[in-house]
Amino acid sequence: MPTRRLPAVIALAVWSVLVWTTRIRNIWTDDAMSTGEQWGRTALALSFTGFALAVGHAVYHRTSWVRPVVRALAGWTTAVWLVIAVGIAMADREAAFIAVHLVIAAISIALAALAVHEVAPRSTTVDVA
Repeated sequence: MPTRRLPAVIALAVWSVLVWTTRIRNIWTDDAMSTGEQWGRTALALSFTGFALAVGHAVYHRTSWVRPVVRALAGWTTAVWLVIAVGIAMADREAAFIAVHLVIAAISIALAALAVHEVAPRSTTVDVA
């Protein structure tokens, strides 16, 4: 992949670290969750953090695996947030809680789509009709 700036990729990685690492503190201060639930949700949060750090490493070092790791983070982001968004929207929660989480989901999915587009191969041929 030619050298170029990747602002959406970097934004997705930074956003993922911010959203998911701050989630870990919330998980472990929630007395309503069992220890098993806490560990499961922590593992999910760490999976995002790991992908985001891998993306950061790949971009910084301009590795050949930037595209696949960005696609992995973007796919994981989209899949997980779609499941979470449906679950939250259907739950008996306060409207503000639902709204905030749906906005976070929308931002996450939008950044994922922009990042995938940003690393997509560029066409070098021009079709002339």
